[in-house]
Parts: sequence; structure tokens; C-alpha cells
Amino acid sequence: MLYEHILSIERVRAIELSEIFENSTESVAQMELYLQKFDEMLDILRRNTHSIKKQPLFEWNDRNSSSWLFEQFRIKHTLHKMIMKDAKEHFNACEYKKAHQLLTRAVVLCKQMLEADFVKTPYVRGMPELQKEHALALLFRTRATTLYNMHMQKTTAAVCKMAYQLAELSNQVWKRGANPAYAAKLKAHYHFAVASTAEDPQVALNHATLAVSLHQDANFAELHEGILQKNEQIHFLTAEDVEVPLYSVAQGLAKC
Repeated sequence: MLYEHILSIERVRAIELSEIFENSTESVAQMELYLQKFDEMLDILRRNTHSIKKQPLFEWNDRNSSSWLFEQFRIKHTLHKMIMKDAKEHFNACEYKKAHQLLTRAVVLCKQMLEADFVKTPYVRGMPELQKEHALALLFRTRATTLYNMHMQKTTAAVCKMAYQLAELSNQVWKRGANPAYAAKLKAHYHFAVASTAEDPQVALNHATLAVSLHQDANFAELHEGILQKNEQIHFLTAEDVEVPLYSVAQGLAKC
């Protein structure tokens, strides 16, 4: 994209924007810079009519559009994807504070995309990324991941329960992109968190049994085995199911 060929004003800014666009996929910082400079140019264009020499053709996946808001949305969606990738790398390295900073930014981007409203031509209207349900599900899943990251910093059953509820709600809102395994993993972590701190042997047995049934984890298995051994020697209890209530969309939004 050569903005200097499109705009009749701000040639220096336009050339700079073109250069930043070329480097935008190199890092989160570069994409953030592109978004910043693009927004600045968009503000200038809103104040200056007749400043475009020819209509641009912005591309995203296999679609294109002349709408500047289409490109703005693409930038935010791409930036979100890049941020989530970097956050996962920090999470896997147990760098939860660094991951938290990125995930917090990702949630903000999701909210902006959910609120975005512009005229969509028939050619791009069917894109999944432009559907409100898709943006809503993305917000819920991103917020769930943020809470899961917080839970891993300090095991907190209430926080992990909320993470599961949001992940499951995300699955229901946009079933085409549902990830049942991820929701089950978060649910298992919630049950493990309860079981590991429960003083009531029935509660501990219930939640530990559910944790190992939902997700394979050495810590889950070790806790469950210890609870089973104690139960066989002292309590002689039978594991019972535990119902975890799910959020409505309104409740989910209130948690974001």
C-alpha cells in the first residue's frame, strides 16, 4: 500500500505511513505503530474533504475494500492475533506478568472491534471476522485467557471458574470457532483449585475426580490419587457431580 499515491495532502506523512505498513507484521510494536499512525491519518482525512486522489484498495485475506474503516478493523484484528501469540510465549515461559500486559491490551482491542460499526459491502459482509458474534466470542475467549493467566500466577478458584464460564460462553456465541478442549481445560483447573484447598473430604473428592476426568495433568492426577487413598482408608465416600453455572451474554459482558 503506497499512501502517497492515494492522498493529495500530507505527502511526508503518507510516505511514512507506507513504510510503517511494510514493516507492520514484524512485531507487535510495529503493528501498534501502524495503528497509531493510521488513526492519525484518518483523523486528518476526516477534517479535510477532497484529499484523496484515488480510492484505495485495502486487502484482507481474500477480500478487499476501499473503506478506511475496513483497514482499521483489519489492523486491530491482526494486532490482536499477534499479541495473543506473544502472550502465549510468555505464558509458556511462566512470565505471567509480561503475558498479563499483552492480554490486557488484547481485551481492549476486542472491545473496540465489537463496538466498530461501518458500512459493509456485500463482498465483505460475509467475512467471519466482521460478524458481531465473532467479535463477541473473541472478547469472551480473550478475557478468559487473561483470567487463566492470572490464575496461574496465584491459584484462585473463583478467577479460574470465571475463565471457564467465559470460554464456554465464547463457544456458544460462535460455534464455528468453538474450542471445547480449551474450555474443558479451564474447567479442570477450576476443579483442581477447589479440590486442592477444600477441607470437606466430599468436596475435595468431587472436584478432584472431575479435574482428572476433564484434563490430563500430573498435578491433578497426584492430588486425585492422594484423595482416593485417604477416602478408601477413612471416609468411604462416592464422588458426586458438581454443576458449574454458565453465564448469559449480559453476565459475560459484565465480566469483561
